[in-house]
Amino acid sequence: MPYSTNAELPKAVQDNVPESKQGQWRSVFNSVLEDTGSEERAIRAAYSAVNKTDVASKVKANLNKAEYRGEKVTLDKPFRLPKGSNKKFGVYVKSGDKVKRVTFGSPTMEIRRDDPKARASFRARHNCDSKTDKTTAGYWSCKMWESGSSVGDMLSKDDSEQANLEGQILKTDDEQRLVYGWASVITEDGKPLVDRQGDVIEADTMVKAVNKFMEHIRVGKMMHKGEQVGQVVHSMPLTNEIGESLGISSNREGWVVALKVFDDEVWSLVKSGQLTAFSIGGKAKRKEVDD
Repeated sequence: MPYSTNAELPKAVQDNVPESKQGQWRSVFNSVLEDTGSEERAIRAAYSAVNKTDVASKVKANLNKAEYRGEKVTLDKPFRLPKGSNKKFGVYVKSGDKVKRVTFGSPTMEIRRDDPKARASFRARHNCDSKTDKTTAGYWSCKMWESGSSVGDMLSKDDSEQANLEGQILKTDDEQRLVYGWASVITEDGKPLVDRQGDVIEADTMVKAVNKFMEHIRVGKMMHKGEQVGQVVHSMPLTNEIGESLGISSNREGWVVALKVFDDEVWSLVKSGQLTAFSIGGKAKRKEVDD
């Protein structure tokens, strides 16, 4: 939508574009939006006009963030669904004032976008040139068959991204300064959960990550920064297979931990209810998906 005043600009723009240039940003955005109908093009043109390409990347990332069922998600960024799903990919999009999750693509169909004949045939059969509605599966299926980049490029601009997987603190032990809870939940009631980066973590991948963390790290920090404030002293990757072998029944699969808190200030924040969740920081390399 066009902006009538600078006060209407998104907070991310107001925070990152100098006030003296916000009017210019708004004017260019409105003009390009009117001419093209594309918000994406309007954003790029506006930042190009104020010569803030470095800020543009930062703000665009913020503008692409939204909330879906209480979780922060990235808009317009497809992700692969787990094996066994009836669709191959999913994506979060804006539908009016709401966020919608769209699933698309046959899990048994190969995407041969590098084959010009196959690509042209698919796009012609599905009338891709007329698909302009982002809230439909057809739009995104056609998007996967565009030329110019691989499917892996579409799923992730960087094959190594920082991931923060949050889990709820469920129990505290005052005497030993221990907090217990889920560090990460990957399925609930048998359904895979999508994390905040739009990814689905498979059980065996989670178990390997947990093992490496416990073997080499185990350190707890405040919001991933500064000095060590605690240490993971208990750790349990709970998958359906592990739970069944131990006689443990749970509607969740994930990672259960107990963190011992050393820092007095952090412990007071836990006790006051200001810190209510674990946030596991790490780097993950997404699988390239070209089929």
